[in-house]
Amino acid sequence: MFDDTTYIAFPNLGIDTFELKRFVTQNLFGKGISIAWYGVIICMAMILACVVISRNAVKKEGFVLDSFLDYFLFAIPLGVVGARAMYVLTNLDYYDSFLKMISVWKGGLAIYGGVLTGMVVVLVAAKIKKNSALRVFDAMAPGVLLAQAIGRWGNFINGEAHGGETSLPWGMMINFEGPFHPTFLYESLITFSGFLIATFLLYRKKKFHGEIFAFYLIWYGIGRTLVEALRTDSLYFGPLKASQCIGVVSALAGVVICIWAAKRFAVSAEKAVPAAAASAEEKTAAAPEKKVEEETPEKPQDEEKGTAPEEKAKTKEPEEENKETEETKNGNPS
Repeated sequence: MFDDTTYIAFPNLGIDTFELKRFVTQNLFGKGISIAWYGVIICMAMILACVVISRNAVKKEGFVLDSFLDYFLFAIPLGVVGARAMYVLTNLDYYDSFLKMISVWKGGLAIYGGVLTGMVVVLVAAKIKKNSALRVFDAMAPGVLLAQAIGRWGNFINGEAHGGETSLPWGMMINFEGPFHPTFLYESLITFSGFLIATFLLYRKKKFHGEIFAFYLIWYGIGRTLVEALRTDSLYFGPLKASQCIGVVSALAGVVICIWAAKRFAVSAEKAVPAAAASAEEKTAAAPEKKVEEETPEKPQDEEKGTAPEEKAKTKEPEEENKETEETKNGNPS
C-alpha cells in the first residue's frame, strides 16, 4: 500500500499528514528504471563529503589533490559493498540467494559496514602510498560526519529508521501509525554537530595527528549507541544490537588512539622541524650570493692617488681646460 509514498505527520506540533514520494522516477527513458530519492540523497551526501575531505587534505594536511583522489576511487565503491555486506550478514534468513544479496533496493545498507570497510581500504592505500594514515583519517572524519548527517534524511523519505512510540511534542506519525521517536533526526543532529565541532573547533587547534579521527570514533560511537537504544528496526549480532556493540568498541578505540597518538604524533613538535629546515635553506641560498659579491673584482686603482683610471682621466680633463684658459689670458695662443 505504501510502496511508492510515505505519509508523515507531527500531530503534537499541529502538522497534519503530508506525503513524500519515494521515487524521483520509476520509468526513466521509458525503460522501467527507477531512481529513488534515498539514492539521490546518498549520492549528494557523498559528493559534499568529497569536497570537504579534499579541502581538508590539501589545505590542512598538505596532501597533493591528484594523489589524494585515489582514496575516493577505492574507498567509496568498496564502502558501499561493505555497507551492503553487513546488512545482508545480519539478515541471512531473508537473503537466501546471491541475486537478493546484491539487490540493494531490496533491504538497505548498514552504515557501520561502509565505514569499517572504508577504514580498512584507506589504511591499506595509505600504507602503499607511504602516507600517514592518521592524517588521511583526520582529513576524512569531518566529511564522513557530514555525509552521515545528510544521508539520514533518506530514511525520512522512506519512513524508516525510527524509534518506539513517544508522547514527546516532536513525535512523528509514519503511515498513520505512531507517533514514534524520529531517531533518524536525532542521529542527523548528532553527526552534523560533530561535523561543526571537528571543522571549526578541533581542526583549528589540532594538537596531534589522529585527533580528529579519534573524536569521530568517540562522538559517533557514543551518539549511535544512545540512538540505537530507541530504535525498533535494529540489526542484531545474536541477542545484541550490532550498532550498539560497534559503537561501544568505536568509542573505546577513540580513547586509546587519543592517548597513544597524543604522545607520538604531536603537531607542535613536528612543525618545528620544517621551520628549522626552511631557515637552513634560506641560509644556504643566501651564502652563494654573498660569495658572488666577494668574488666580484674591484676597479683597479692608481697606485699614487688611489683612484681608478677612468676617474683619473675625468679629473685630467678639467685641469687641461683650466690651463688653456690661463694661457689665453696671458696672450699665449694654444
